[in-house]
Amino acid sequence: MKRHLAETNQSLAMAENIMEDIVIDMLSRLPVKSLMRFKCVSKRWQSLISDQHFAKLCLQRLLLENITPSQKIIQSNPLQTIDYEALDDDEVIDHVVGKDEPWGLTGSCHGLPGSGLVAEHEFFHGFGYDSTTDGYKIVQGVFFKANDGSKECAFKIFSLRSGSWRRVPSKYVPKLDGAGIYLNRAVHWITNHGSGNRIEQAIIPFSLATETFEEAIPIPKVEGIVFEGLGIHGGRPFIYDVTWRPHFGAWIMNENRNGGSWTRSFSVVTDGLPTCQYYAILTAYTRSGNIVFQINVSEMILFNPENGTYKNYSIEESHNVESAIYVETLVSPNFGQ
Repeated sequence: MKRHLAETNQSLAMAENIMEDIVIDMLSRLPVKSLMRFKCVSKRWQSLISDQHFAKLCLQRLLLENITPSQKIIQSNPLQTIDYEALDDDEVIDHVVGKDEPWGLTGSCHGLPGSGLVAEHEFFHGFGYDSTTDGYKIVQGVFFKANDGSKECAFKIFSLRSGSWRRVPSKYVPKLDGAGIYLNRAVHWITNHGSGNRIEQAIIPFSLATETFEEAIPIPKVEGIVFEGLGIHGGRPFIYDVTWRPHFGAWIMNENRNGGSWTRSFSVVTDGLPTCQYYAILTAYTRSGNIVFQINVSEMILFNPENGTYKNYSIEESHNVESAIYVETLVSPNFGQ
């Protein structure tokens, strides 16, 4: 009798564990907004959804699968989010999430936006995840003239784990500018690389684990085109040419990720876009193939490359607006601590 009771209890425990695994697997596939609502279902679900291991599981699933539907645009001044996929349905879903203060975006990683003070002249910055410490870092550099007239760089890293800045000595700091993008454990910038007659464009990665600049990644050489934009689509880098031209093209890196193979993603005529004193900055492109441009500090457009038409969407702004792509996750700034 005792043996039968023990076997029954063991079977019930196994069944409960199987059901728990099924529930965890189902919940990990849901969007963040649904998970936040489901915290009210029970104390067990609230504990599960709030657990950092569950947050990591959801993040890993997003990174392995097509995360494009989960991506949003985050903009500064004021800090606000925009669901750009909703633009395809003539909707503008945005939420102001910060005060009307002069914030600057340093990038986005795992759903967390890095932000800081407004960038200075000749300033570059980036934000990403260091898997060796299970923490997040902000990197920034400012170029200045030394007493002897040479150009030097003040290069610093902020660790969210320690909550402090520290100066990083580096013998080699390439001439970078603007915000880098995070991918594959490194922050990447597009810049001119080399010296003398061998200067060419390349992508420069900075490893957050070793805190060193890695080998430059070559990009396509296309006559008459200067690449100025660098982004991520489907977990791979894509580059695009300057958009003040009446033509716009983008190339995406192939799966081997060694920089030796790129495919042109699209090439469209943009002479029908609104003209202004700013460059039309590519923000993203939707699942239906429409391209989202931030045309200036107060206007965003959804461009249809098939027929050359576009729709205007105003942007709430009070200072210089910066944009970044982020994906909604359960990750918090104290993730991994």
